[in-house]
Amino acid sequence: MDIFSFFIGLLLAALLSVIIFYYIYTKSAKRFSYYITKLSEENRGVQEAYTALNGELHEAELARTKLAQELAFAQEKIDFLQESRREIKEEFEHIAREVIEQKSSALSQKQQESLKLLLTPFSENIRNFQQKVEQFYAQESKERFSLIKEIDALKNLNQRISQDALNLTNALKGDNKLQGNWGEMILEKVLENSGLTKGREYEIQKAYKDENGKLYKPDVIIHLPDKKDVVIDSKVSLKAYEQYHSATEEEARERHLKAHLDSLYIHIKQLSKKRYEMLEGVTTLDFVLLFIPIEAAFMTAIEADRELYEKAYRKNIIIVSPSTLLAVLRTIEHSWRYEYQNKNAREIARKAGDLYDKFRGFVESMQTIEKSLHKAQHAYNDAFKKLSSGKGNLMTRAKELKSMEGIEHKKMEYRTKE
Repeated sequence: MDIFSFFIGLLLAALLSVIIFYYIYTKSAKRFSYYITKLSEENRGVQEAYTALNGELHEAELARTKLAQELAFAQEKIDFLQESRREIKEEFEHIAREVIEQKSSALSQKQQESLKLLLTPFSENIRNFQQKVEQFYAQESKERFSLIKEIDALKNLNQRISQDALNLTNALKGDNKLQGNWGEMILEKVLENSGLTKGREYEIQKAYKDENGKLYKPDVIIHLPDKKDVVIDSKVSLKAYEQYHSATEEEARERHLKAHLDSLYIHIKQLSKKRYEMLEGVTTLDFVLLFIPIEAAFMTAIEADRELYEKAYRKNIIIVSPSTLLAVLRTIEHSWRYEYQNKNAREIARKAGDLYDKFRGFVESMQTIEKSLHKAQHAYNDAFKKLSSGKGNLMTRAKELKSMEGIEHKKMEYRTKE
């Protein structure tokens, strides 16, 4: 019974296994069949796409071959055009050279005459400029060599001025006002002999105002070429010097000599306090010239006090006598003369540059005219060719019309190109 039941259970299990296997197989077969069908459809689509792409590839290959042929044909055309262009260019250059040579030979004589008329005044101006420059340097050399002679002449003149000054001082004893006026007169005489021009290189007692409006009238202002000015003061008192010169006793002479020095010290101190550099329209140097009109008075003071010149210089005062001032003024006059000569030379150079610019502009205009003449000649030749000498020209056609019957015409005269 147990064995039978065992076999029955085993049989049922085997049957159940067969049923389950069949079910699974049937379902898998259907699914497999579905996948096969789907893959077949996809394969068919891929095959169609492949066929289409293969056709397009074939068409592209045909197009590439055709394009290569067209490119080769185009390159042949380009090569042909370039060769033709080169030949045309060479022919044109050849014709242009012939035309230019012909026109140049025809115009050369006229151009040479025109240029000669133009260059003649230019050459003369250059020659004049060279002569003026040479004269300038020659004159400068002569003036440099003559300066020593002028100094000797100034020395002799100074001796005469000093003697006249001494005589006049004796006549003006005790009157400071007259002595001041006389000192200014001697200063003007020195200025007149310096070669400087009043109102141009120097001013006498011209009124100036400082920053506060205070009025100043310097005795003399000397203008320098570098826009600087030198102030000269001539109001020194010589009363003590005249007393020193007239005294016969040694004690009196020493007393008056000390008074002479004290007078100079006081005047130097007062002069150093004047702020000439603050005057409007005046650009002074760092010092003022103190003019002593008598050479002997100057030398006497210097001999009595060897440091007088140094003391004055420390206060920006330079003491000068007629001889030393005249030498300074002649040096300034020489500087001005050199400045004027340089100015003239610069003006000549500027005018020469302007003349050159005008000449260059004229030459450029002539070149432009020449080019225009060449173009006009070329246009004239083309027009004349169309009129009478070219293929199918107007005159030939007019003659053909003239020979036709039934057409009235007037006689036409024309002059052929020479």
